[in-house]
Amino acid sequence: MDKSRNLQNITIDLSKITTYESGVVQSTAYRVLSKHVTEILKKHDVTMMQWFVLGTIYSSGTGGIRLTDLAKKVDTGLPFLTNLINLLERKNMVHRVSNLEDSRSKFVVVTPDFSRKCRTIEADLRDGMRKSLYKNITPEDLKTYIKVLYQIAAMKS
Repeated sequence: MDKSRNLQNITIDLSKITTYESGVVQSTAYRVLSKHVTEILKKHDVTMMQWFVLGTIYSSGTGGIRLTDLAKKVDTGLPFLTNLINLLERKNMVHRVSNLEDSRSKFVVVTPDFSRKCRTIEADLRDGMRKSLYKNITPEDLKTYIKVLYQIAAMKS
């Protein structure tokens, strides 16, 4: 099996990549992606982490999501998440709703006005990423990359 791959005229012998080279490439790729995403999100006055949280809450539907479940989904600590939710509440992006089944917990819901904004942000991010990054990445390579990310993330347990 040929372990060499041609990536945009870059030939890489996968059998000779060291762990540190792989780590440097992963780190560089993260910074490139973060830079592009951050630029797009600036227009909407949200950070990447705020968007990850807002998007997760939005995807949970009109009933919202419990803070503990949200912390697990976005893989962060409850104290950090509570502070972030407090900030998002002050920005009128989310609000808390009482849990009728458990008075000790609350649900977090995206506000109706911000729900529309969530759809706009998602569309802007998709469009911006297509124009800036994905113009040189084939859909098949992108699908493989995302599949591998999900496989690696699943290993955390």
